[in-house]
Amino acid sequence: MLLKPIGYFHGSTDAKHRAPRQPDARLGVDGTIVLEKGHNFEQAVQDLDGFSHIWIIYGFHRAEGWKPMVLPPRGDAKRGVFATRSPYRPNPLGLSVVQLEQVEGLTISVKGTDLLDETPIYDIKPYIPYADSHQDAYAGWIDALKFEETTVQISEAVNKIIDHPEINELIIHAKQLLRDSPRPHPYRRIKHIQDDLYELAIQEWRIQYRILGDSSVMIESIGQAGSMK
Repeated sequence: MLLKPIGYFHGSTDAKHRAPRQPDARLGVDGTIVLEKGHNFEQAVQDLDGFSHIWIIYGFHRAEGWKPMVLPPRGDAKRGVFATRSPYRPNPLGLSVVQLEQVEGLTISVKGTDLLDETPIYDIKPYIPYADSHQDAYAGWIDALKFEETTVQISEAVNKIIDHPEINELIIHAKQLLRDSPRPHPYRRIKHIQDDLYELAIQEWRIQYRILGDSSVMIESIGQAGSMK
C-alpha cells in the first residue's frame, strides 16, 4: 500500500530534540495543517469543525531506521518498541490527538501537537469521547513506575525576563523535559552541580534549577554556556 500525504503540518520547530513528548495544550506545539489542493479536500473537512479534538495520522519524516528495543523518556529500562511511542518503528507512522481550533478552507489550525515542521499528514479522524476514552484503561509498565509529573516553578529573577520570546520558548521546552523527571537521563542533558542544584542544557543555553521535592523544581537562572556561575 502506497501512502500519499494529504497535507503537511507547519509549526514553530523543525529540530527533533525540541519535539514535545506526550504534550497537551500547555506544552505542545501549535500550528496548522495545510491540505493539498486538487483533491476535493474542501469537501472532506465539512462538519469537522464541530469537534474539539482530532486524531492525526502522520509520518516520522526525520526518523531513520527502527529499533526493536528503545529507552523511553520515563524510567531507566529499555522497552519493546511496540510498548512505547518511539518514532523509530518498522513503519514510521505516528498517531496523535490534538485540539482543533479552526477549519478554514484547506487550513486546519491545531494546538498541543508533538509534530515537527513539514511533517507529512496521512489522515485525519475526529476524536469521539464515548469511543476513544476508556475509564478502566491501564498503562502497563508506565503505571508500575508510579510516575508523578514534576511541577516547574519560576524564580523572581527568571520571571522578569520570561516575556522575551526566546526565553519563554526555553521555559516551555524545559517544562517538557523536566516533566518526566528532573534527574539526569540519556534523553536529557542534565548534570548535577551541587547538593540539590542541577543544570539542564538546551543547545547553547543553560538552565539551572533546584529540586524542591519529589515532584517540584524551581528554575533559578538562565544563561548561555560559559556565562553561568
